[in-house]
Amino acid sequence: MFQFTCHGQSHSLQPGQYFARPRELGFRDTPSGELLALVAEIEQGRPWRDAVAARYATGKKWLHRIVTDPSRTAFFNEVLPGGPGPVLDIGSGWGQTARPLAHERPVVALEPVAERLAFVRATARQEGVQERLAGLGADYLEVEFATRFAVICAIGVLEWVGAFQDAADPRQRQRDFLSKTRRELESGGALVLGIENRLGLKYLLGCPDDHIGVPHIACLPAELAARRWQETSRHALRSFTYSLVELDRLLRDTGFGQVEFFAAFPDYKLPERIINLADGGAALHEFLRSGALPPEHNGYDGSPLGQSLQAELAAQYHALAAAGVARHYVPSFFVRAR
Repeated sequence: MFQFTCHGQSHSLQPGQYFARPRELGFRDTPSGELLALVAEIEQGRPWRDAVAARYATGKKWLHRIVTDPSRTAFFNEVLPGGPGPVLDIGSGWGQTARPLAHERPVVALEPVAERLAFVRATARQEGVQERLAGLGADYLEVEFATRFAVICAIGVLEWVGAFQDAADPRQRQRDFLSKTRRELESGGALVLGIENRLGLKYLLGCPDDHIGVPHIACLPAELAARRWQETSRHALRSFTYSLVELDRLLRDTGFGQVEFFAAFPDYKLPERIINLADGGAALHEFLRSGALPPEHNGYDGSPLGQSLQAELAAQYHALAAAGVARHYVPSFFVRAR
């Protein structure tokens, strides 16, 4: 049983049950009506992968890969702590983490967007894992768990914590988010993050940012990035990523004493290689010297990078490896923090 309070009221949630206090605002990559129609197809018995492929495999190839590609769970073996303890999957999205994990252990899928949570519920039922997966439709910062979790996953979430609201400073919300996850882990439990590197080499060389879709802004230090985005778009910047040093400091400042970084190539969304960055990135340097670098892509829309930029990336990575500093410039991180 998972116990929590939401807006001052206490609730308990059994595996297989759902509680919804959905928000109007939230990250969406599909119109609400379209996703609800997809859910209806699945509930009528169409295999969910077939239903997703029919809608997206041709016209929205990037979205189709994000939802269905098996590499979405590659971090399970490399980063995710094992064991039977319960998992909280924050920002569960299409269920790419929660649903596979529920085959092995109890999971709470927390997703504030109602139609996304409906998709998770329908697909979990179809895969026969509904009795190990509970759904919670709410903003994580509006929920207080009495239950303590063995693992909390936030894959592609931390950078968005300050978005879709204008009541609080986005970076303070990120700090509050991390402090809260630390409190809601059991003793020895781990937070697992997947996030882009602010200083990822492809961003420094002009690839558009995955969140705002333009180059040469989000890779700047936070204050300067916010000012440039305000000047460019007339909107406040509410999505922030961090360098390795910045993210390590942020996690330690919010209560984590042990922080382990892993490089993800070409990114954490569809990782082909996950490399432990211990020992100053020694394994990464060996990997980069081997010349086996997977082709990188534009994380905003999945389009491949041009050959000249790929060649420049390879050459610069080789130089950074030779200098012993390549870990600071990888495209994405997985992080395990305790």
